Amino acid sequence: MKKLNKILDEEGIKPIPAENAIFDPTLHEAISNEENSDFESGQIIEVLKQGYTIGDRVIRPAQVRVAK
Repeated sequence: MKKLNKILDEEGIKPIPAENAIFDPTLHEAISNEENSDFESGQIIEVLKQGYTIGDRVIRPAQVRVAK
C-alpha cells in the first residue's frame, strides 16, 4: 500500500478529502441523502468510495452519503 501511495503521489494523484466535509458536487457523488441529527444538512456522513484528483482535474469523484 505504501508503494502504491508513493507512485500515485509521484504522478500527482491525490485523494479527495471528504470525511465530515460539506458536499461539493464537483468533487463528490451523492449515493444517498439521509436524515441524521448528528450532522449538518449537506455534510458528508460517510465515504463509500474514495475519489481522486490529478492536479485540478477530478479523475473519480468520491462516492458519499450526505445528511439532509
